[in-house]
Amino acid sequence: MLSQYIEQAAALQKPGQQLAGAIHKWVLQGGKPVRRLADLLHGTWLGHPLHPVLTDVVVGAWTLGALFDLISLRSPSHRAKQAADTLTALGIVAALPTALSGVTDFSTIPQSAAGAGLAHALTVKASLGTFILSLWARKKGQRGQGLFWSALGLALISLGAYLGGHLVFGKRVGVNRSEPLSQPEAWTSALPLADLPEHQPKAVEIEDQPVLLYRDQQQVYAVSAICPHAKGPLAEGSFTGSEVQCPWHDSVFDLRGGHIVHGPSTYPLPCYEARLRNGQIEVRAASD
Repeated sequence: MLSQYIEQAAALQKPGQQLAGAIHKWVLQGGKPVRRLADLLHGTWLGHPLHPVLTDVVVGAWTLGALFDLISLRSPSHRAKQAADTLTALGIVAALPTALSGVTDFSTIPQSAAGAGLAHALTVKASLGTFILSLWARKKGQRGQGLFWSALGLALISLGAYLGGHLVFGKRVGVNRSEPLSQPEAWTSALPLADLPEHQPKAVEIEDQPVLLYRDQQQVYAVSAICPHAKGPLAEGSFTGSEVQCPWHDSVFDLRGGHIVHGPSTYPLPCYEARLRNGQIEVRAASD
């Protein structure tokens, strides 16, 4: 399969990892304004990644534009030509924020998917270039050339969409990697309080689920030990007050309720209820 060939291509894998790492480093070094912009482009406010929402606009506009081009070829129609040209331009405009959100997501892509992610990005950027050439030719009255570039662009964006689908459904990029917390229903002993020194996280297993325990002053937090973004081990992350930062891609969560402080994760961190009883830390699945 094409996706397997791309994943095995060293010419894409290593450069993809290096480029993603460089962009992510730049975002982190940019301070709060850049981090907030990255959060916006990741879609932390949306509840799932923003990029797929924007791609629908781009692919939809260019596909409908191609349909109106076909109509104009079958029966000369000024309105059909005008609709095709307008949709081509709309797709180009929408492609700009779409590309920004895609680059932002690519900066924190899991290493195993970096090669496919780079191939997806290059294919989509190439399609944007061909549609820009198509619009330029249309404006000059060279409609034949415009149709050629649009046809090539549609083929490229279709390939890019295929690779994007592989990233989501094959590599699980951008999906929620945490499991729903339904167990234990009853209060269950997790650890003696004496075994959890303050500000020293500990990962334990309860009902076959990895649970992160963390003690800050008199408060004990119990959350999923797995980052929803890419299953990073949160117990190995960094802690500041009631916040934990994933060691893999630097998502930040508030332990008090699991909500997202910073992306790339667009899914909150599942939390347990925790209490102290007879020197034991007890946890149970949080009620709705």
